[in-house]
Amino acid sequence: MTYELTQEQQILRETIRDFAQSEIAPLASKIDWECKVPPELFTKLPQLGLLGISVPGELGGAGADFLSLIIATEEVSRASGSLGAQLSFHNAVVCETLSSSQNSKLKQALLPKLVTGVLGAFDFSTLHEENKSKQILCRIEGSDLIVNGQSEYVISAAAANIFLVLGNLRGEGRREKVIFAFSKDQVSEEQFTVGEPKKLLGMRASDTAKISFRELLLPLESLVYEVSKVREALPWLLARANLAVAGQGLGLAQASIDASVKYANERSQFNTKIGNFYAVQDMIASDSIDLETARALTYVIAGEINTTSTLERDSSIAKIASSNAAVRASRHAIRVHGGYGFTRDYPVERYARDARFTQIYTESNEDLKALVAKSLLGQA
Repeated sequence: MTYELTQEQQILRETIRDFAQSEIAPLASKIDWECKVPPELFTKLPQLGLLGISVPGELGGAGADFLSLIIATEEVSRASGSLGAQLSFHNAVVCETLSSSQNSKLKQALLPKLVTGVLGAFDFSTLHEENKSKQILCRIEGSDLIVNGQSEYVISAAAANIFLVLGNLRGEGRREKVIFAFSKDQVSEEQFTVGEPKKLLGMRASDTAKISFRELLLPLESLVYEVSKVREALPWLLARANLAVAGQGLGLAQASIDASVKYANERSQFNTKIGNFYAVQDMIASDSIDLETARALTYVIAGEINTTSTLERDSSIAKIASSNAAVRASRHAIRVHGGYGFTRDYPVERYARDARFTQIYTESNEDLKALVAKSLLGQA
């Protein structure tokens, strides 16, 4: 598989890279330490189209393709994993899902807000949750959708104003699923609450929090898809979520390799740069091979996202490869830095904490491996 970036994609990469390294990277340690993205930084994102990368131009977005979205995710994540996580899911899941909806009224109401500065969050935990007490349960009464339940870990929830949620539809023997979207400012605190941000090991500024519904009353116009079309749409949405995480992994892997190369060319032992030691060279070379392989795979799949017939399996492989590459590269970066790698004086410990997150969210690599195996065994 090969990929070749268009001139527009190359310009986008350079533009986002320059912005990320000059505006985001200097604040990355502070963002991680304080568990918060500074408002003054976030307000700069819409100016570059980073909150609506693939949203059609008529709705205020940049109108770029999905591969451009992944490229932007990679460059932002290279500077800050937390901000990369927020932006990737905002674009690849929330905006992409709403853009694909046939509900024009909902699109017109929410997408312009998302593009101009309102952060979006999504929750698909109900997809695999068997514990009924932790599910999002919905029922339809007349022209209303009524929602109850909770979800413990929702990225961006503490900072978001627009939510995209997967729920289980119950009542009259129904066992379908629904996807609905709403703006936080249109509901009451008695019906919908967001908890305090979780104290996470990595992605500390991702504003991950618990959300709870108590007889939340929404109009049926809040449904993103018709009930009968949700199961068909889910693999499409989950593939985008997997590729969003893959983009995060690529950025974190690249940042780790950059840090290893820089330190190996600066640090001397036994009157020579440590970059001359085979052990260091082996780690850097292995990490670069992993990264370039994962990047090629991710880019090809992202570029063919609307045409490939094996999207669910391929996106799972890309997510696994990219997240594993990020974890290995970040662990090696700590080893290259020696004792300094275990201190906050260097960013590699942050890369390692953020990279681990990419292996377990939104679906764990173990679950995705099972999906890949079943697909190859004809069991899917």
